[in-house]
Amino acid sequence: MSTAYVPSPDEAKPKAPLRALISIALAWAFDAMDFSILTFVILDIMKDYHVALTLAASVSSATTFARLGGGFLGGLLSDAKGRKFSLIFSIIWFSVFECLTGFSLGFTLLMIVRILYGLGMGSMYASGTPMLMEMIPARWRGFASGLLQSGFSFGYIFAALVYRLWYSHLGWHALFFIACIPAILVAIFIAIALPESERWREARTQERNAIPVGELFARGRAWNTVHAAIVAIIAFSVTYPINTFYATLLKQTGHFSPATVANTIIILNVAGIVGNVLGGFVSDWIGRKWTLVLSAVGTALTSVVFLHIQSAGYRDIFTFLIGFFSIGGVWSVIPTYLAEHFPTAVRSTGQGTTYHIGAALGGAVVPLIVSSIAPSVGGLAHSMTYSVAIASILVIVVALLWRESKGEALE
Repeated sequence: MSTAYVPSPDEAKPKAPLRALISIALAWAFDAMDFSILTFVILDIMKDYHVALTLAASVSSATTFARLGGGFLGGLLSDAKGRKFSLIFSIIWFSVFECLTGFSLGFTLLMIVRILYGLGMGSMYASGTPMLMEMIPARWRGFASGLLQSGFSFGYIFAALVYRLWYSHLGWHALFFIACIPAILVAIFIAIALPESERWREARTQERNAIPVGELFARGRAWNTVHAAIVAIIAFSVTYPINTFYATLLKQTGHFSPATVANTIIILNVAGIVGNVLGGFVSDWIGRKWTLVLSAVGTALTSVVFLHIQSAGYRDIFTFLIGFFSIGGVWSVIPTYLAEHFPTAVRSTGQGTTYHIGAALGGAVVPLIVSSIAPSVGGLAHSMTYSVAIASILVIVVALLWRESKGEALE
């Protein structure tokens, strides 16, 4: 007697990969928007709370450190209870604390709320990125990676638009009330429209007793885990000095209007979107390794933009180029590249933890170093240029130390 075939959830919903790409990319975009709004109001924080630049910037760094805890805890939750549940919980968490940021009436309270926000941000990436990589066919994983990562640039653009439209009329606190709404809508869509990752279901059945943390270093995976963390640290070191300080550089050193600041940041991130999409597509052709190498070379060559912001034409052209190569090219492969370092049973824990180790060290520590050495190297523009160029060279070195993983089936 034959047994009726029961389709998997993904087979039963042929549009699930597309829905996953759109919804998870949007979740990441709105997460990035919520995170990036803070970079537009660093000077306001300095003024209202009477703190120096390094202390004001430390709010962003503390948030980024908290993402490490969120990535680890969210990864454990995702590997144990499922990608979908952890993803929805994470989105709701960071949206709540984004709203509460607007109620922060003192610097200490602001710091506490943003640390709690960072936990949700880290958890969202640890849940959503593995879920998407597991639902996308291998031949399109690089392209999907680029589209997903372009969500961060869209988020920065959304932040710039929110800043441009409402900052002058409503003040900086109100920006956080506005920003918390869209992600909640995405969480509702995910709850209704997305199935659980079938690959996670299968791995959970086969490796029911696996301990995610121990498995990161078992069965010859130690170098994969260490290399993934190093890649993440260097990638964050390339882009976070730009994300954290470019708006401040334009406002403080260039003395440009909010419209000019917003327009420049929009150019940077439109270029990032183009670079992410093309970089992801190219990585499915020439591989992850050489996409990283070529993008790092382009970033190093265009890092001089920060020294020439007074020239409108030069600033706009080189802002586009550095956005294309750094925020775009370097980062286009990171979601799939890190996913390909780990087997399914520990992918969320491994990817979420190593990615946010990068966020903590490259994304939080490096910007603090950049701001602290600025007075001794000729100003913020010089320290940004040096740090981005050095990090780009390190990307090339680290990329050459690991195998090409293009087209590999996820374990």
